Amino acid sequence: MDHETLDYYRERARAECEAALNASCAEARRAHSEMAAAYERVVQIAELEQRGELEPGKVASMAEALHQREKAEFGGVAPKPGARS
Repeated sequence: MDHETLDYYRERARAECEAALNASCAEARRAHSEMAAAYERVVQIAELEQRGELEPGKVASMAEALHQREKAEFGGVAPKPGARS
């Protein structure tokens, strides 16, 4: 991820924080806060990768491994709500 992309994600995190402060209800504040935290995590991961403290793609491969384990554990994709077995 290049510097311009990181700047974009930093700006998105700031914008989401501001939106959380200005939100009109608790649900909107929570949603904007969660988005801000997600953007901040993306930046943190990219910075760790750039410094060599985290192997590039490691987080994505860990997430994919967890996803594959869930599919195997439950025998495939979970049924849709209301579906009959």
